[in-house]
Amino acid sequence: SRHNHSPSNPWRRRGSQQPSSTETQLTSSSYAREYDYETGEHEQERLNRIRRELKPSLGGYRPWSINTSHNRPGSYSLTSKIVIANVAIYALQMVNPSITQMFAKRSDLIMQGKQLYRLFTPMFLHGSVSHLLMNSFSLNNIGPEVERMFGSGRFVATYIAGGVAGNLMSAWYLPNPSLGASGAVFGLMGAYYAFLSQNERLFGRSGQNQMGRITSTLGMNILFGLASPMIDNWAHIGGGIGGAAMAITFGPKLSLLRLPSGGRIIVDKPAVRLPPYIESIPGKVSKRLRKGRRRMQVHRYQSELSAKPWRKNRNRWKNRPRKPVKPLFGE
Repeated sequence: SRHNHSPSNPWRRRGSQQPSSTETQLTSSSYAREYDYETGEHEQERLNRIRRELKPSLGGYRPWSINTSHNRPGSYSLTSKIVIANVAIYALQMVNPSITQMFAKRSDLIMQGKQLYRLFTPMFLHGSVSHLLMNSFSLNNIGPEVERMFGSGRFVATYIAGGVAGNLMSAWYLPNPSLGASGAVFGLMGAYYAFLSQNERLFGRSGQNQMGRITSTLGMNILFGLASPMIDNWAHIGGGIGGAAMAITFGPKLSLLRLPSGGRIIVDKPAVRLPPYIESIPGKVSKRLRKGRRRMQVHRYQSELSAKPWRKNRNRWKNRPRKPVKPLFGE
């Protein structure tokens, strides 16, 4: 089948190479606590506080942890948001078919240096319901794992870089128009393979097994693309190369660091670090969206309240004429 990759927990079944509790004290895995009811502190907030405390003594290294910010109640992962966006855009394509013509990949225009936005927009367009479902299924398989390992900022950058690289290679080798998110999905697969490869010392046998699954999935998809003229195989190859290049350059490069106070932590020092304002964009956008939802809920609750009914009742009893008080018993 085309998409059969289902990544598992990287710390599972590693034998002697499995990290100790001190090595993973900054990781927020499936068994880590999500909320401390004694301190009122969320797990991600605790990790951020630890990062701030250790930052002066770590130099260029950053404490690394698995991203679990989307596990909070009422929050969605970036992968889910991308899937929802693809579904919404496909609905717009059905309502207005000219959108497909305006934003699909056009090799002739791209190679002439015109309408270069077509390198970006095709990764959010789809040609049919089956095409949308297949890409959404693949993205939902590989996306959450890459998002947990890379973090929000590098996940978005890798997804976009894979899609753009796939469309660029497709424009170079294939003159036909094309669209779809498969190039970006292949970018995530290539990035995850490169991430496991350069951190093989930490992930051990589990990482090797996952690399084997990714290799077989990529190979089967490329062979399937060669057999079908309707599949843009160049976009898949370009996306995988672009994603792998992003992971090697900007992706997490992990190592164990011994603390002066004792114990060891997992730190990340990529070859090139993305600017902090780029890495923080997804978090800032999500924070503003949450604030907007809270304001809308507050305004809705306020609009449902009646306009000071107690004052009306008070005025009604205040203006009511008083009757003289009569004694109950005569003197």
